[in-house]
Amino acid sequence: MAVVNNKQILRKWLKALQASDLETMLTLQSKDCMWVLPGTTKLPWAGRWKGAARQRIYLKRIESAVDFGRQEFREYIGEGGHIIVTGQEVARSKPKGKSWDVTFAWAFKIKRGKLVAWEAYENTEIIAACY
Repeated sequence: MAVVNNKQILRKWLKALQASDLETMLTLQSKDCMWVLPGTTKLPWAGRWKGAARQRIYLKRIESAVDFGRQEFREYIGEGGHIIVTGQEVARSKPKGKSWDVTFAWAFKIKRGKLVAWEAYENTEIIAACY
């Protein structure tokens, strides 16, 4: 039986996220995977996104609202099915053209070789001020 490398699965999923490649993401996550992204109603992607149909809407909202300059994943911290990824994001809001530069910590859960949850922790006040 092959050993599942959760950090490797997560790296592939994050690469697909950066490319807005939902089809690859779906192969790496459970059908009922939950994404939780904080923020005010100013942020069109804030909320809970469960399942492929909702996640497709999320990606369309991100594509229409954000120009990503740089998204860097620095550390993968954790063991087993719980992994925290720290990083830096530099981006610009498409509606107003204002930029942000924030650090983040994203928490992931992986079970039986599939991503089952993503929860973002970042300074959404800085981002919301750009909208």
